[in-house]
Amino acid sequence: MARATSIFIFLCMGVIAASVAAIMIFQFSRPAGEAISLGLALLCTMAVLQLVFARQRERGDISEKVSMLEERVLEVDEDIGNLEGRLSGMETNLPRRTREEIDPLFAEVEVLGSLIKQMAEAMAGMEDRIDEQETRQLPPPPQERFARYEEAPRALGYTGQTRPAGSGQGAGLDHVTPERVGGGHSGHGDAGYRDDGRRDEGHRDDGRRDDGAGRRGDPGRDTRPASRHEPRAGMPRAREEPRPDPELRRVIQDALDNNRVDLFMQPLVSLPQRQVRDYEALTRIRDANDNYLEPVDFIGEAIRARMMPAIDNLMLFRAVQVLRRLTSRNRRSGLFVNLSSQTLVDERFFPGFLDFLRANDGFAGQLTFEFTQDDVNEMGALELESLAALAELGYRFSMDRVSDLKMDFKNLSDRGFRFVKLHASRLIGTEHMPASHIHPADLGDLLRRFAMELIVDHVETEAQVLEILDYDARIGQGYLFSPPRPVRPEVLQARPAQKPVRRAAE
Repeated sequence: MARATSIFIFLCMGVIAASVAAIMIFQFSRPAGEAISLGLALLCTMAVLQLVFARQRERGDISEKVSMLEERVLEVDEDIGNLEGRLSGMETNLPRRTREEIDPLFAEVEVLGSLIKQMAEAMAGMEDRIDEQETRQLPPPPQERFARYEEAPRALGYTGQTRPAGSGQGAGLDHVTPERVGGGHSGHGDAGYRDDGRRDEGHRDDGRRDDGAGRRGDPGRDTRPASRHEPRAGMPRAREEPRPDPELRRVIQDALDNNRVDLFMQPLVSLPQRQVRDYEALTRIRDANDNYLEPVDFIGEAIRARMMPAIDNLMLFRAVQVLRRLTSRNRRSGLFVNLSSQTLVDERFFPGFLDFLRANDGFAGQLTFEFTQDDVNEMGALELESLAALAELGYRFSMDRVSDLKMDFKNLSDRGFRFVKLHASRLIGTEHMPASHIHPADLGDLLRRFAMELIVDHVETEAQVLEILDYDARIGQGYLFSPPRPVRPEVLQARPAQKPVRRAAE
């Protein structure tokens, strides 16, 4: 169409030029050559003007099209930018959303795996106990002896006076043999407390003592003599002063001198994930025959002989070794170490104890010292001054064996206490506690107001876990999660000098 228009225009130009030439010849009587030259000049002029106008028109069209293309390019660029933003958002949010959806599944799988592992361990332990009973030809134990679970007192952190206390940690492992110095039956059921929750200094609980006394004539029972600490029938045990045991004292001193004080560790897990959060260091002593003594067997005599500072010194040294190993493996798990109030006032041990902690202040955030509620309540000016010195170095404290909730939580928090341990049966109400203005179910929230955390120990069954979760407890400890296990010897390659140990035991 454009070409036909151009041809028509040029034809019109030719007609106009010819007409001008004819007019010049016939009208104005001009020579034919001059008229033709004038017509050609007019034709050329019109052609140039046509070309100029056509070029300007084309340029205008091209400019308009270029402007439209630029607008389209800007629109495309904006759309591409929006797409890039959406892709970036997807790249950022998609992994997070995926993790949020998958993490609960992983947690459930881990819980199932731990339950299967615990079930396998329980079955293996049950088979071992059945084989042992068959080997010894023992009749099945009566039901009343295992009516409720009690654990032995922990290795560290309480004095020798008879006073109310909560149940303690530190029961032995399944592989510990029952032939222990001091007599009695080993296993998870060993306890240093009566059924009413009060401590029986250096003895088993009343039910076990009476049960064992009533079956001495049974040929299938252990016929070893009773411990020399056992009080006579009819005498008030709570008021009886235990007599010194030179033989047991010699066993303890011999274990200190010959490096037979072993470190066991039991994990503290987060709830409900059951992931290991921290560990608690527990003490075991071996006699000359490599039989383990539970804390209930030797703590009372160690306190009377003032050997607890020596044991605490050794356990602290080994705890720092364990923390070094955990740190070398990029694990930030903390360690709870039981501490006796005797150590805080021992003028021979505590200065060196404090210097060692000062030299290892890099572990202050991972090391927590644990005291019983009775020890904390009976602390005097010297103990509180030593406690303040430890808190000034950045070390934290924990209170265990809580049997009475009538406490000044603000004062505890100000002194550096960050954890409070409560027996699972006391938290859920199956074990009686003294009347208090605080319900155990509200203890977790109350402690968090004072920058402290509740730890529920002695967790034995899955039913207890479900009830504990209803009370918003975030940390648990007990044989359900893992029993105490010995630390491998290669972790504890060095040990502190034994000279102060002997001096403290004299």
